[in-house]
Amino acid sequence: MTDDWFRSPDWSPTAQAEFEARLKRSRDWNHAQYIRIKGLALREAGLLQPARHLWERILDQDLGHDFEKAGTLEHLGDSYRDTEPERATQYYRRLLNEHPTLNGTTATVEIALAELEMAKGRRADTEEALALLNSFLERGTSQFPNVLFRWHLVLIDIAQATGEKETVQRAARTALDLAARGPVFPRHKDVGVVHADRQTMKRLRKLAK
Repeated sequence: MTDDWFRSPDWSPTAQAEFEARLKRSRDWNHAQYIRIKGLALREAGLLQPARHLWERILDQDLGHDFEKAGTLEHLGDSYRDTEPERATQYYRRLLNEHPTLNGTTATVEIALAELEMAKGRRADTEEALALLNSFLERGTSQFPNVLFRWHLVLIDIAQATGEKETVQRAARTALDLAARGPVFPRHKDVGVVHADRQTMKRLRKLAK
């Protein structure tokens, strides 16, 4: 295993046994952090189910500080959003209810929830989605271009559903401007950068006219 044993993506039986042995020898208050980060390493390696099991262990055993639990809930929500959106929604709502400050997270859960609400394609969900977007703005955090780009994409969906053509156009123009911006930090080339596919960009250019 690497020096940071809890960052290794190895999850063979031998690796699992070594992880548990090292975890047992570590200080109790660090357990949640090590388990959560190990889950991230497994997720990046494509081992999603073992990652979820580790994260669920933090919640089931009530391990760590609140910010570790908050981050864990966000990880679980993210892990289900593409395959089980209802389950993802449950984790995101639990995160907002139990950890309203969102410390220990990306502070973008309102956007994630709004995206899931609009994906249902029901007019009744637009009001809640808009309330979530407003809640994000009121929080005043995570104003990077890539985050605001997601926010404006949801706003476009809401405005299209409610027939607000001017809002659609303004939001599309803003999204295009955000996509054209460079890195937020010169030494970290990917931080804050918008990564959008061709179809999304083509749609935005059409809506911005």
